[in-house]
Amino acid sequence: MITASIMPSSQKEATTLLEKALEKGELAEIRIDLIKDLDLSEINNKFDKKRIIVTNRKKDEGGLFEGSESERISPLIDALKIGFGFIDIESSSIDSLHNLISKRREYNSKTNIIISYHNFEETPQNLKEILLQMENQGHDIVKIVAYAKDISDNLRIKDLVSSRSSQNKKIISFLMGEKGEISRILCNSWGSYTSYAPLRGVGKTALGQIPIEDLNDVYRSGSINNTFDIYGLIGNPVKESIGYYVHNKLFSYYNMDAVYLNFLVDDLDRFMSSFKGQFKGLCVTMPFKERIVPFLNKIDTMAQKIGAINTIKKNNEGLFGTNTDWIGAVYSIEKLTSINNKKVLILGAGGAGKAIAFGIANRQGEVIISNRDEKKALELSKNLGAETVLWEDRNDVEFDILVNATKIGMTPEENNCPMEDSFFTKDLSGITVFDAVYSPLETRLLTRSREQGAKIANGLDMYIGQAMAQFELWTGIKPSSEKMEKFSKEALEMRSRHNEN
Repeated sequence: MITASIMPSSQKEATTLLEKALEKGELAEIRIDLIKDLDLSEINNKFDKKRIIVTNRKKDEGGLFEGSESERISPLIDALKIGFGFIDIESSSIDSLHNLISKRREYNSKTNIIISYHNFEETPQNLKEILLQMENQGHDIVKIVAYAKDISDNLRIKDLVSSRSSQNKKIISFLMGEKGEISRILCNSWGSYTSYAPLRGVGKTALGQIPIEDLNDVYRSGSINNTFDIYGLIGNPVKESIGYYVHNKLFSYYNMDAVYLNFLVDDLDRFMSSFKGQFKGLCVTMPFKERIVPFLNKIDTMAQKIGAINTIKKNNEGLFGTNTDWIGAVYSIEKLTSINNKKVLILGAGGAGKAIAFGIANRQGEVIISNRDEKKALELSKNLGAETVLWEDRNDVEFDILVNATKIGMTPEENNCPMEDSFFTKDLSGITVFDAVYSPLETRLLTRSREQGAKIANGLDMYIGQAMAQFELWTGIKPSSEKMEKFSKEALEMRSRHNEN
Protein backbone atom coordinates (compact mmCIF):
# COMPACT_ATOMS: atom_id res chain seq x y z
CA MET A 1 0.00 0.00 0.00
CA ILE A 2 1.28 3.48 -0.91
CA THR A 3 0.29 6.73 0.76
CA ALA A 4 0.39 9.85 -1.39
CA SER A 5 1.68 12.62 0.86
CA ILE A 6 0.77 16.26 0.20
CA MET A 7 1.52 19.53 2.00
CA PRO A 8 -0.87 22.21 0.72
CA SER A 9 -0.73 25.83 1.86
CA SER A 10 -4.48 26.52 1.72
CA GLN A 11 -7.85 24.79 1.96
CA LYS A 12 -8.43 25.25 -1.77
CA GLU A 13 -5.10 23.65 -2.64
CA ALA A 14 -5.81 20.87 -0.15
CA THR A 15 -9.02 19.81 -1.91
CA THR A 16 -7.32 19.95 -5.33
CA LEU A 17 -4.33 17.86 -4.23
CA LEU A 18 -6.38 15.40 -2.17
CA GLU A 19 -8.36 14.44 -5.25
CA LYS A 20 -5.12 13.61 -7.08
CA ALA A 21 -3.56 11.92 -4.05
CA LEU A 22 -6.52 9.59 -3.48
CA GLU A 23 -6.55 8.75 -7.18
CA LYS A 24 -2.86 7.73 -7.11
CA GLY A 25 -2.52 6.20 -3.64
CA GLU A 26 -4.52 3.77 -1.53
CA LEU A 27 -4.18 6.35 1.28
CA ALA A 28 -3.45 10.07 1.32
CA GLU A 29 -1.57 11.95 4.02
CA ILE A 30 -2.52 15.61 4.28
CA ARG A 31 0.13 17.65 6.04
CA ILE A 32 -1.85 20.57 7.46
CA ASP A 33 1.22 22.41 8.85
CA LEU A 34 0.69 25.45 6.59
CA ILE A 35 -3.10 25.59 6.17
CA LYS A 36 -4.46 28.66 7.96
CA ASP A 37 -8.05 28.26 6.65
CA LEU A 38 -8.32 24.52 7.34
CA ASP A 39 -11.84 23.06 7.15
CA LEU A 40 -11.81 19.34 7.93
CA SER A 41 -15.59 19.15 7.64
CA GLU A 42 -15.40 20.18 3.98
CA ILE A 43 -12.74 17.55 3.36
CA ASN A 44 -14.92 14.98 5.12
CA ASN A 45 -17.85 15.87 2.86
CA LYS A 46 -15.84 15.68 -0.36
CA PHE A 47 -13.58 12.66 0.20
CA ASP A 48 -13.40 9.21 1.75
CA LYS A 49 -12.16 10.21 5.21
CA LYS A 50 -11.21 6.61 6.07
CA ARG A 51 -8.39 6.81 3.48
CA ILE A 52 -6.89 10.03 4.88
CA ILE A 53 -4.05 10.51 7.38
CA VAL A 54 -4.11 13.92 9.08
CA THR A 55 -0.68 15.14 10.20
CA ASN A 56 0.36 18.46 11.73
CA ARG A 57 4.13 18.21 12.06
CA LYS A 58 6.06 20.41 14.49
CA LYS A 59 9.32 22.05 13.47
CA ASP A 60 11.70 19.98 15.55
CA GLU A 61 10.29 16.87 13.87
CA GLY A 62 10.85 18.22 10.36
CA GLY A 63 7.51 20.02 10.07
CA LEU A 64 6.51 23.60 9.35
CA PHE A 65 3.75 24.30 11.89
CA GLU A 66 4.17 27.56 13.80
CA GLY A 67 2.06 27.95 16.87
CA SER A 68 1.46 26.54 20.32
CA GLU A 69 1.15 22.83 21.03
CA SER A 70 -2.53 23.17 21.88
CA GLU A 71 -3.11 24.94 18.54
CA ARG A 72 -1.23 22.15 16.77
CA ILE A 73 -3.22 19.35 18.41
CA SER A 74 -6.64 21.00 18.08
CA PRO A 75 -7.23 19.96 14.41
CA LEU A 76 -6.09 16.42 15.24
CA ILE A 77 -8.78 16.28 17.92
CA ASP A 78 -11.26 17.51 15.30
CA ALA A 79 -10.08 14.72 12.96
CA LEU A 80 -10.76 12.19 15.75
CA LYS A 81 -14.22 13.60 16.32
CA ILE A 82 -15.09 13.51 12.60
CA GLY A 83 -13.66 10.01 12.26
CA PHE A 84 -10.82 10.34 9.76
CA GLY A 85 -8.98 7.11 9.06
CA PHE A 86 -5.72 8.12 10.76
CA ILE A 87 -3.94 10.84 12.66
CA ASP A 88 -0.17 11.02 13.19
CA ILE A 89 1.49 12.23 16.40
CA GLU A 90 5.18 12.15 17.30
CA SER A 91 6.49 9.88 20.06
CA SER A 92 8.32 12.96 21.42
CA SER A 93 4.94 14.63 22.09
CA ILE A 94 3.97 12.22 24.84
CA ASP A 95 1.48 14.53 26.61
CA SER A 96 -0.28 15.28 23.33
CA LEU A 97 -0.39 11.57 22.53
CA HIS A 98 -2.09 10.80 25.85
CA ASN A 99 -4.52 13.68 25.26
CA LEU A 100 -5.43 12.30 21.83
CA ILE A 101 -5.91 8.79 23.17
CA SER A 102 -8.17 10.16 25.89
CA LYS A 103 -10.19 12.14 23.34
CA ARG A 104 -10.56 9.07 21.13
CA ARG A 105 -12.15 7.19 24.03
CA GLU A 106 -14.36 10.15 24.84
CA TYR A 107 -15.66 10.39 21.26
CA ASN A 108 -15.73 6.62 20.77
CA SER A 109 -13.72 7.33 17.62
CA LYS A 110 -12.49 4.60 15.25
CA THR A 111 -9.60 6.75 14.04
CA ASN A 112 -6.24 4.96 14.03
CA ILE A 113 -3.45 6.75 15.88
CA ILE A 114 0.01 6.56 14.32
CA ILE A 115 2.85 7.26 16.75
CA SER A 116 5.91 8.37 14.80
CA TYR A 117 9.66 8.63 15.41
CA HIS A 118 12.00 10.56 13.11
CA ASN A 119 15.78 10.78 13.01
CA PHE A 120 17.10 13.18 10.35
CA GLU A 121 20.79 12.49 10.95
CA GLU A 122 21.29 8.71 10.99
CA THR A 123 19.80 5.26 11.37
CA PRO A 124 20.45 4.65 15.07
CA GLN A 125 21.91 1.37 16.24
CA ASN A 126 19.21 0.90 18.88
CA LEU A 127 16.18 0.71 16.57
CA LYS A 128 14.66 -2.20 18.48
CA GLU A 129 15.02 -0.33 21.79
CA ILE A 130 13.31 2.69 20.24
CA LEU A 131 10.51 0.44 19.05
CA LEU A 132 10.09 -1.11 22.52
CA GLN A 133 9.90 2.37 24.10
CA MET A 134 7.05 3.22 21.71
CA GLU A 135 5.06 0.10 22.55
CA ASN A 136 1.92 -0.07 24.68
CA GLN A 137 1.06 3.62 24.47
CA GLY A 138 -2.50 3.03 23.34
CA HIS A 139 -1.78 3.74 19.66
CA ASP A 140 -2.51 1.54 16.63
CA ILE A 141 0.52 1.87 14.33
CA VAL A 142 4.19 2.57 14.99
CA LYS A 143 6.06 4.65 12.43
CA ILE A 144 9.88 4.76 12.50
CA VAL A 145 11.66 6.84 9.86
CA ALA A 146 15.40 7.52 9.97
CA TYR A 147 18.13 8.83 7.67
CA ALA A 148 20.31 6.41 5.70
CA LYS A 149 24.01 7.23 5.97
CA ASP A 150 25.00 3.94 4.34
CA ILE A 151 23.18 1.65 1.91
CA SER A 152 23.41 -1.18 4.47
CA ASP A 153 21.09 0.77 6.80
CA ASN A 154 18.23 -0.45 4.60
CA LEU A 155 18.76 -4.01 5.75
CA ARG A 156 18.42 -2.97 9.38
CA ILE A 157 15.02 -1.48 8.57
CA LYS A 158 14.14 -4.70 6.73
CA ASP A 159 14.96 -6.72 9.85
CA LEU A 160 12.98 -4.36 12.08
CA VAL A 161 9.89 -4.41 9.87
CA SER A 162 10.02 -8.15 9.25
CA SER A 163 10.26 -9.00 12.93
CA ARG A 164 7.41 -6.64 13.85
CA SER A 165 5.06 -7.76 11.07
CA SER A 166 5.68 -11.43 11.93
CA GLN A 167 4.05 -10.64 15.30
CA ASN A 168 1.01 -9.20 13.45
CA LYS A 169 1.80 -5.74 14.78
CA LYS A 170 1.42 -2.80 12.41
CA ILE A 171 4.55 -0.82 11.60
CA ILE A 172 5.48 1.80 9.02
CA SER A 173 9.21 2.09 8.50
CA PHE A 174 11.62 3.22 5.78
CA LEU A 175 14.59 5.55 5.38
CA MET A 176 15.13 9.10 4.17
CA GLY A 177 17.90 10.27 1.85
CA GLU A 178 19.14 8.96 -1.50
CA LYS A 179 20.74 5.92 0.15
CA GLY A 180 17.36 5.09 1.70
CA GLU A 181 15.35 5.14 -1.52
CA ILE A 182 15.36 1.36 -1.87
CA SER A 183 13.54 1.05 1.48
CA ARG A 184 10.70 3.20 0.12
CA ILE A 185 10.38 0.80 -2.82
CA LEU A 186 10.71 -2.45 -0.87
CA CYS A 187 9.28 -1.69 2.59
CA ASN A 188 5.79 -2.97 1.73
CA SER A 189 7.29 -6.31 0.70
CA TRP A 190 9.08 -6.43 4.06
CA GLY A 191 5.80 -5.94 5.93
CA SER A 192 5.47 -2.16 6.34
CA TYR A 193 1.85 -1.06 6.57
CA THR A 194 2.47 1.56 3.89
CA SER A 195 5.12 3.61 2.12
CA TYR A 196 4.87 7.37 1.53
CA ALA A 197 5.38 9.22 -1.75
CA PRO A 198 4.73 12.70 -3.17
CA LEU A 199 2.81 13.52 -6.33
CA ARG A 200 5.11 14.22 -9.26
CA GLY A 201 5.89 17.91 -9.64
CA VAL A 202 4.03 18.96 -6.49
CA GLY A 203 6.93 18.97 -4.05
CA LYS A 204 8.39 16.44 -1.69
CA THR A 205 7.49 16.35 2.01
CA ALA A 206 10.65 14.46 3.08
CA LEU A 207 14.18 13.68 1.89
CA GLY A 208 14.61 10.90 -0.67
CA GLN A 209 10.96 10.54 -1.58
CA ILE A 210 10.17 8.92 -4.93
CA PRO A 211 7.13 10.23 -6.84
CA ILE A 212 4.14 7.93 -6.45
CA GLU A 213 3.87 7.67 -10.23
CA ASP A 214 7.33 6.05 -10.30
CA LEU A 215 6.57 3.71 -7.41
CA ASN A 216 3.42 2.55 -9.21
CA ASP A 217 4.34 2.67 -12.88
CA VAL A 218 8.11 2.02 -12.90
CA TYR A 219 8.87 -0.07 -9.81
CA ARG A 220 5.42 -1.73 -9.45
CA SER A 221 5.99 -1.27 -5.72
CA GLY A 222 2.53 -2.43 -4.72
CA SER A 223 3.09 -5.78 -6.43
CA ILE A 224 6.57 -6.54 -5.07
CA ASN A 225 6.75 -9.42 -2.63
CA ASN A 226 9.54 -11.46 -1.07
CA THR A 227 9.69 -13.79 -4.09
CA PHE A 228 10.81 -10.99 -6.42
CA ASP A 229 14.37 -11.19 -7.75
CA ILE A 230 16.42 -8.06 -7.05
CA TYR A 231 18.75 -6.52 -9.63
CA GLY A 232 20.34 -3.11 -9.57
CA LEU A 233 23.14 -0.68 -10.21
CA ILE A 234 26.05 -0.16 -7.83
CA GLY A 235 28.16 2.96 -8.16
CA ASN A 236 28.70 6.46 -6.89
CA PRO A 237 26.96 8.49 -8.23
CA VAL A 238 23.97 6.55 -9.61
CA LYS A 239 21.29 9.24 -9.84
CA GLU A 240 21.81 10.07 -13.53
CA SER A 241 21.54 6.46 -14.72
CA ILE A 242 18.48 5.55 -16.80
CA GLY A 243 18.85 1.82 -16.07
CA TYR A 244 16.27 1.80 -13.25
CA TYR A 245 13.58 2.90 -15.71
CA VAL A 246 14.61 0.72 -18.66
CA HIS A 247 15.11 -2.56 -16.78
CA ASN A 248 11.99 -2.17 -14.64
CA LYS A 249 9.92 -1.47 -17.75
CA LEU A 250 11.40 -4.60 -19.35
CA PHE A 251 10.58 -6.69 -16.27
CA SER A 252 7.01 -5.41 -16.45
CA TYR A 253 6.74 -5.93 -20.23
CA TYR A 254 7.89 -9.55 -19.92
CA ASN A 255 5.72 -10.06 -16.81
CA MET A 256 8.67 -10.99 -14.60
CA ASP A 257 8.72 -10.94 -10.80
CA ALA A 258 11.83 -8.78 -10.56
CA VAL A 259 12.81 -5.24 -9.65
CA TYR A 260 15.85 -3.09 -10.46
CA LEU A 261 17.17 -0.63 -7.85
CA ASN A 262 19.86 2.03 -7.58
CA PHE A 263 22.42 1.23 -4.87
CA LEU A 264 24.42 4.34 -3.93
CA VAL A 265 27.51 2.70 -2.43
CA ASP A 266 30.28 4.32 -0.41
CA ASP A 267 31.95 1.21 0.97
CA LEU A 268 32.14 -1.66 -1.56
CA ASP A 269 33.37 -4.20 1.00
CA ARG A 270 30.44 -3.47 3.30
CA PHE A 271 27.94 -3.59 0.45
CA MET A 272 29.14 -6.93 -0.87
CA SER A 273 29.21 -8.38 2.64
CA SER A 274 25.72 -7.11 3.50
CA PHE A 275 23.88 -7.55 0.20
CA LYS A 276 25.48 -10.62 -1.37
CA GLY A 277 22.48 -12.73 -0.44
CA GLN A 278 19.98 -10.13 -1.60
CA PHE A 279 20.52 -9.73 -5.36
CA LYS A 280 20.45 -11.91 -8.48
CA GLY A 281 22.40 -9.56 -10.72
CA LEU A 282 24.05 -6.16 -10.81
CA CYS A 283 25.17 -3.45 -13.19
CA VAL A 284 28.45 -1.88 -12.10
CA THR A 285 29.50 1.69 -12.80
CA MET A 286 32.25 4.00 -11.62
CA PRO A 287 34.18 3.84 -9.37
CA PHE A 288 33.75 0.06 -8.93
CA LYS A 289 34.29 -1.45 -12.39
CA GLU A 290 37.81 -2.57 -11.52
CA ARG A 291 37.47 -2.76 -7.72
CA ILE A 292 34.65 -5.31 -7.96
CA VAL A 293 36.87 -8.01 -9.52
CA PRO A 294 38.18 -9.60 -6.25
CA PHE A 295 34.59 -10.23 -5.10
CA LEU A 296 33.76 -12.39 -8.13
CA ASN A 297 34.11 -16.15 -8.48
CA LYS A 298 34.57 -16.07 -12.25
CA ILE A 299 34.98 -13.51 -15.04
CA ASP A 300 34.92 -14.09 -18.77
CA THR A 301 37.88 -13.73 -21.14
CA MET A 302 36.86 -10.39 -22.63
CA ALA A 303 36.31 -8.83 -19.22
CA GLN A 304 39.74 -10.08 -18.17
CA LYS A 305 41.29 -8.40 -21.20
CA ILE A 306 39.43 -5.15 -20.58
CA GLY A 307 40.18 -5.31 -16.86
CA ALA A 308 36.78 -3.98 -15.89
CA ILE A 309 33.35 -5.40 -15.04
CA ASN A 310 30.00 -3.76 -15.75
CA THR A 311 27.69 -6.75 -15.24
CA ILE A 312 27.34 -9.42 -12.54
CA LYS A 313 25.11 -12.48 -12.49
CA LYS A 314 24.65 -14.80 -9.55
CA ASN A 315 24.69 -18.47 -10.55
CA ASN A 316 25.31 -21.84 -8.89
CA GLU A 317 29.06 -21.19 -8.88
CA GLY A 318 28.77 -17.79 -7.18
CA LEU A 319 29.18 -14.40 -8.82
CA PHE A 320 30.02 -14.26 -12.53
CA GLY A 321 31.37 -11.02 -14.00
CA THR A 322 31.45 -9.78 -17.58
CA ASN A 323 31.65 -6.55 -19.59
CA THR A 324 28.91 -5.61 -22.05
CA ASP A 325 30.15 -2.08 -22.83
CA TRP A 326 32.05 -3.36 -25.87
CA ILE A 327 28.95 -5.21 -27.06
CA GLY A 328 27.01 -1.94 -26.91
CA ALA A 329 29.60 -0.04 -28.92
CA VAL A 330 29.83 -2.75 -31.59
CA TYR A 331 26.02 -2.95 -31.72
CA SER A 332 25.82 0.80 -32.31
CA ILE A 333 28.48 0.93 -35.04
CA GLU A 334 27.40 -2.23 -36.86
CA LYS A 335 23.90 -0.79 -37.31
CA LEU A 336 25.61 1.53 -39.82
CA THR A 337 28.68 -0.26 -41.13
CA SER A 338 30.82 -3.36 -40.74
CA ILE A 339 33.95 -3.11 -38.60
CA ASN A 340 36.00 -5.91 -40.15
CA ASN A 341 39.23 -4.57 -41.73
CA LYS A 342 38.20 -0.95 -41.08
CA LYS A 343 40.56 1.62 -39.61
CA VAL A 344 39.02 2.86 -36.38
CA LEU A 345 40.34 5.94 -34.57
CA ILE A 346 39.33 5.84 -30.89
CA LEU A 347 39.57 9.06 -28.90
CA GLY A 348 40.10 8.21 -25.23
CA ALA A 349 41.85 5.41 -23.38
CA GLY A 350 39.85 5.38 -20.15
CA GLY A 351 37.29 2.77 -19.13
CA ALA A 352 34.95 3.32 -22.08
CA GLY A 353 37.79 3.66 -24.59
CA LYS A 354 39.40 0.48 -23.35
CA ALA A 355 36.19 -1.58 -23.63
CA ILE A 356 35.40 -0.19 -27.08
CA ALA A 357 38.95 -0.81 -28.32
CA PHE A 358 38.80 -4.48 -27.35
CA GLY A 359 35.37 -4.74 -28.96
CA ILE A 360 36.66 -3.27 -32.23
CA ALA A 361 39.64 -5.64 -32.16
CA ASN A 362 37.25 -8.54 -31.51
CA ARG A 363 35.47 -7.61 -34.77
CA GLN A 364 38.82 -7.53 -36.62
CA GLY A 365 38.96 -3.76 -36.87
CA GLU A 366 42.31 -1.94 -37.06
CA VAL A 367 42.51 0.13 -33.87
CA ILE A 368 44.25 3.51 -33.59
CA ILE A 369 44.34 5.12 -30.14
CA SER A 370 44.61 8.83 -29.39
CA ASN A 371 44.40 10.15 -25.84
CA ARG A 372 45.24 13.38 -24.07
CA ASP A 373 47.33 11.35 -21.63
CA GLU A 374 49.80 9.67 -24.01
CA LYS A 375 50.93 7.19 -21.36
CA LYS A 376 47.42 5.69 -21.16
CA ALA A 377 47.23 5.46 -24.96
CA LEU A 378 50.57 3.63 -25.14
CA GLU A 379 49.55 1.21 -22.39
CA LEU A 380 46.28 0.33 -24.13
CA SER A 381 47.92 0.05 -27.56
CA LYS A 382 50.53 -2.31 -26.14
CA ASN A 383 47.82 -4.61 -24.74
CA LEU A 384 46.02 -4.59 -28.07
CA GLY A 385 48.91 -4.45 -30.49
CA ALA A 386 47.37 -1.24 -31.79
CA GLU A 387 48.75 1.98 -33.26
CA THR A 388 48.78 5.30 -31.37
CA VAL A 389 48.79 8.89 -32.54
CA LEU A 390 49.46 12.01 -30.54
CA TRP A 391 46.38 13.92 -29.43
CA GLU A 392 47.45 16.97 -31.39
CA ASP A 393 47.71 14.87 -34.56
CA ARG A 394 44.29 13.21 -34.31
CA ASN A 395 42.70 15.47 -36.94
CA ASP A 396 45.17 14.35 -39.61
CA VAL A 397 44.68 10.58 -39.26
CA GLU A 398 43.05 8.62 -42.06
CA PHE A 399 40.31 6.31 -40.80
CA ASP A 400 36.98 4.72 -41.71
CA ILE A 401 35.33 4.97 -38.30
CA LEU A 402 35.76 7.62 -35.60
CA VAL A 403 34.84 6.83 -31.99
CA ASN A 404 34.64 9.43 -29.24
CA ALA A 405 35.11 7.62 -25.93
CA THR A 406 35.88 10.80 -23.96
CA LYS A 407 33.44 12.99 -22.05
CA ILE A 408 34.13 15.94 -24.36
CA GLY A 409 30.76 17.27 -25.54
CA MET A 410 28.76 15.82 -22.64
CA THR A 411 26.23 17.98 -20.80
CA PRO A 412 26.84 20.57 -19.38
CA GLU A 413 29.74 21.16 -21.81
CA GLU A 414 27.77 20.30 -24.95
CA ASN A 415 29.36 23.12 -26.95
CA ASN A 416 32.75 21.39 -26.81
CA CYS A 417 33.96 19.00 -29.49
CA PRO A 418 36.79 16.41 -29.44
CA MET A 419 37.79 17.23 -33.04
CA GLU A 420 39.13 20.61 -34.17
CA ASP A 421 37.39 22.88 -36.68
CA SER A 422 39.84 21.89 -39.41
CA PHE A 423 38.48 18.34 -39.35
CA PHE A 424 35.06 19.57 -40.41
CA THR A 425 36.35 21.23 -43.58
CA LYS A 426 36.73 17.73 -45.09
CA ASP A 427 34.23 15.68 -47.05
CA LEU A 428 33.25 12.99 -44.52
CA SER A 429 31.00 10.93 -46.78
CA GLY A 430 31.96 7.29 -46.38
CA ILE A 431 33.02 7.92 -42.74
CA THR A 432 31.10 6.63 -39.71
CA VAL A 433 31.26 8.71 -36.52
CA PHE A 434 30.18 7.20 -33.20
CA ASP A 435 29.96 9.22 -29.98
CA ALA A 436 29.63 7.26 -26.72
CA VAL A 437 28.04 10.34 -25.10
CA TYR A 438 24.22 10.25 -24.95
CA SER A 439 23.54 13.46 -23.09
CA PRO A 440 22.85 15.28 -25.35
CA LEU A 441 21.70 12.65 -27.83
CA GLU A 442 23.26 14.52 -30.74
CA THR A 443 26.55 16.05 -29.69
CA ARG A 444 28.36 18.82 -31.50
CA LEU A 445 30.70 16.17 -32.95
CA LEU A 446 27.77 14.26 -34.44
CA THR A 447 25.99 17.34 -35.76
CA ARG A 448 29.04 18.72 -37.53
CA SER A 449 30.05 15.29 -38.86
CA ARG A 450 26.57 14.70 -40.30
CA GLU A 451 26.69 18.10 -41.99
CA GLN A 452 29.86 16.98 -43.76
CA GLY A 453 28.27 13.76 -45.00
CA ALA A 454 29.22 11.24 -42.30
CA LYS A 455 26.93 8.50 -40.99
CA ILE A 456 26.49 9.05 -37.25
CA ALA A 457 25.63 6.92 -34.21
CA ASN A 458 25.00 8.20 -30.69
CA GLY A 459 25.71 6.83 -27.24
CA LEU A 460 22.10 5.85 -26.67
CA ASP A 461 22.55 2.98 -29.12
CA MET A 462 25.60 1.89 -27.12
CA TYR A 463 23.57 2.00 -23.93
CA ILE A 464 20.78 0.00 -25.58
CA GLY A 465 23.20 -2.62 -26.90
CA GLN A 466 24.98 -3.18 -23.60
CA ALA A 467 21.73 -3.14 -21.59
CA MET A 468 20.14 -5.70 -23.94
CA ALA A 469 23.12 -7.97 -23.34
CA GLN A 470 22.79 -7.51 -19.57
CA PHE A 471 19.08 -8.31 -19.57
CA GLU A 472 19.61 -11.42 -21.71
CA LEU A 473 22.41 -12.63 -19.42
CA TRP A 474 20.22 -12.22 -16.34
CA THR A 475 16.94 -13.57 -17.69
CA GLY A 476 17.65 -15.64 -20.80
CA ILE A 477 15.33 -13.32 -22.75
CA LYS A 478 16.68 -11.29 -25.66
CA PRO A 479 14.67 -8.07 -25.34
CA SER A 480 13.03 -6.30 -28.24
CA SER A 481 15.34 -3.57 -29.60
CA GLU A 482 12.26 -1.46 -30.37
CA LYS A 483 11.11 -1.68 -26.74
CA MET A 484 14.63 -0.93 -25.53
CA GLU A 485 14.79 2.20 -27.66
CA LYS A 486 11.30 3.29 -26.55
CA PHE A 487 12.03 2.81 -22.85
CA SER A 488 15.47 4.44 -23.11
CA LYS A 489 14.09 7.55 -24.79
CA GLU A 490 11.28 7.76 -22.22
CA ALA A 491 13.90 7.56 -19.47
CA LEU A 492 15.96 10.36 -20.98
CA GLU A 493 12.87 12.55 -21.31
CA MET A 494 11.96 11.88 -17.68
CA ARG A 495 15.49 12.70 -16.55
CA SER A 496 15.43 15.92 -18.55
CA ARG A 497 12.14 16.99 -16.93
CA HIS A 498 13.52 16.12 -13.49
CA ASN A 499 16.67 18.18 -14.07
CA GLU A 500 14.61 21.13 -15.27
CA ASN A 501 12.59 21.03 -12.05
